[in-house]
Amino acid sequence: MESSVKQTPPRLNFFSRLLDNPVITKELKGRMRSRQGFITLTIYLLLISFFITMMYLVLYSEGNTISTPGYLQTVGKALFSTVVLLELLMISFIGPALTSGAISSERERQTFDLLHISLLSAPSLVFGKLSSAVVYLLLLILTAIPVQSLAFFLGGVGVAEMFISTLMLVVTAVFFCSLGLFFSSFTKRTLTSTVLTYGSNLLSFVVFFFMLFMLGVFSSSISSQSSVIDDVIILVLWLLFSTNAFFAAIMSEAILIDSQSIFTTTTSSLWGTTTFPLLSPWIIYVVFYVFFTILLVLLSIYFVSRTER
Repeated sequence: MESSVKQTPPRLNFFSRLLDNPVITKELKGRMRSRQGFITLTIYLLLISFFITMMYLVLYSEGNTISTPGYLQTVGKALFSTVVLLELLMISFIGPALTSGAISSERERQTFDLLHISLLSAPSLVFGKLSSAVVYLLLLILTAIPVQSLAFFLGGVGVAEMFISTLMLVVTAVFFCSLGLFFSSFTKRTLTSTVLTYGSNLLSFVVFFFMLFMLGVFSSSISSQSSVIDDVIILVLWLLFSTNAFFAAIMSEAILIDSQSIFTTTTSSLWGTTTFPLLSPWIIYVVFYVFFTILLVLLSIYFVSRTER
């Protein structure tokens, strides 16, 4: 005997719960109805268009054979790479600004206690705040696609490059939104959360260059050609560069052009005695930041759900 009650598929239940989240509805409506959202979108596209126009004029003035297919493909790759790097740069600044006051502003308005006693759970609140910011950043990424499509008219850009760049942009957007939300979850002032968010972003670059300096000093002080130490230095340098968005994007593009592979590449040791395979930097970048995004979201849920003192 068949049951008269039709069960809704779990996939529909998940999306319906996500769309029914009142925090997402409230945040998206407030952001899209405000002037700030459209001003940010306009400035974002104007900056990308300005740099692309300047770069195209420079490349056009330096090219003696503008109609040559090889040169057109070079221009197309340069334009596409410039758009992706500009998007990565601006997303790393816009993302934290969208979420650094997501929870702390509720404390400043003295509405956080009301959210605590409502039927809204801590995960729903965190995912609602995070999803609304990520959706807005995805809108920024989508609006830049027409500018990126200029590279397809010139050639030199394939489906693999489009896939890798889009995936890195999405992962970067989610991570920086999660970073701002993490600091906002336990601070009581938006200013403090904003300073900590951008300070940690700046500190990551300081640590990056400091580790590069220390590895350079360490590798130059090695007198013997030790293959084990040599391989360790190569692996550490590769992982270090792969966790930086700009270096990971540039290195992945170089590997794709040189080896025509999107997953692996090979490199030689410092002394040129051995070669060994390495994962493409974009894979390491995605895995690294997905892990830290999950960790930041879980910590944000913990700080939001704990009892306020």
